[in-house]
Amino acid sequence: MYAFFLALHSWNRWAVLLALLTALGLAYRGWLGGLPYRRANRLAGSILTGLLHLQLLLGLSLYFGLSPWTKMAAANRSAAWHDPTLRFWSITHISLMLTAIIVAQIGQSVAKRAATDAARHRWTALSYSVATGLLLLGIPFASRPWFRV
Repeated sequence: MYAFFLALHSWNRWAVLLALLTALGLAYRGWLGGLPYRRANRLAGSILTGLLHLQLLLGLSLYFGLSPWTKMAAANRSAAWHDPTLRFWSITHISLMLTAIIVAQIGQSVAKRAATDAARHRWTALSYSVATGLLLLGIPFASRPWFRV
């Protein structure tokens, strides 16, 4: 069960990154180009937040039930602070990812209520940029396989 959820979480990461780059590109293009906020912008934002929420559910399943890393950290919180790997998986990863999801969701929600198209594009561009930075900081590119099977 752990391997299955971990593989889904790993593969969905790439879907999230693709959706994020697409939504980010549309937002900056619209903001800097003075374009109207179109259905494609709303759809890209909805797909992005949907994938982020799926990633959150998969991650929480791993974090609270399936991951041996978080089980080890929960068994000895003091050791988790001193072991960089345990600290990353039990504290850093989830903190960065939750913050990124919240930032992206707030940006999309505020953009929906913004008065002008420029404000919509600006809110999504800036919030998705911050979310991208947080997500990239929280993805363990070096220590894990890029694609799981």
